[in-house]
Amino acid sequence: MFLTRTEYDRGVNTFSPEGRLFQVEYAIEAIKLGSTAIGLKTKEGVVLAVEKRITSPLLEPSSVEKIMEIDDHIGCAMSGLIADARTLVEHARVETQNHRFSYGELMTVESTTQALCDLALRFGEGDEESMVSD
Repeated sequence: MFLTRTEYDRGVNTFSPEGRLFQVEYAIEAIKLGSTAIGLKTKEGVVLAVEKRITSPLLEPSSVEKIMEIDDHIGCAMSGLIADARTLVEHARVETQNHRFSYGELMTVESTTQALCDLALRFGEGDEESMVSD
């Protein structure tokens, strides 16, 4: 049985007969539509800057948050789909708080980044339902 294009669209790791991953292609297109976000590391600290694109007159500019705090020492600048970014930020917050309560110390930026990378990798393996509830 052959799958239609929409059936190849459903999984992030389902290849089409042409060898394409449509979900990955859609994600790349969404990134292209996102606003600019940059981070600068200096000796004195870090600077995060984002571009706010207000696409509708019904949108209140002050309600658009593109820079968020994950922990006392970790911030995040986001671009692309805000709902996806908020999910990752929430996961990072839970990870850093669990680490703080378990070990009595702040989680390093590298360990926090690794936890988010692990989440993204597990999401690509399937079972997306359980990823956000971990």
